[in-house]
Amino acid sequence: MTSEQPKTVKRRNTVQKKLVIDALKRLNCHASAGMILKELQETHPEIGRATVFRVLSAMADDGELQRLKFTDDDDRFDVSLHPHSHIICRCCGKVDDVCFDQNPDLKNHVSDSAGFKVEEITIEFKGLCSSCREKADAN
Repeated sequence: MTSEQPKTVKRRNTVQKKLVIDALKRLNCHASAGMILKELQETHPEIGRATVFRVLSAMADDGELQRLKFTDDDDRFDVSLHPHSHIICRCCGKVDDVCFDQNPDLKNHVSDSAGFKVEEITIEFKGLCSSCREKADAN
């Protein structure tokens, strides 16, 4: 008996995939599937909701995009694959990258104190973006 390696599925680069990723890059805002669909329907009304969700999910599953799961929000997608954190405006939902140096011993510290083997660290900041802060200050 020989043990077979699981087959890796090579997904095709379709026109729809290119349109979705181009829209995500153009929006440049850690967009949700709904935001991308709205953007695409202006120029490609033939592309449906299921196609956008399917393309984004497949790309996230294949490691081509980061799927961001924020509390009380639709999944967002990020083209940047390097480890980084995010800040979310609690008013308008805008998402930006936050780069800061994490303590290199953080994983070990948490692992030791909680009894877990930490595999990934996700830090999410919440606050008001400059635009929403200006509106709040004006009122």
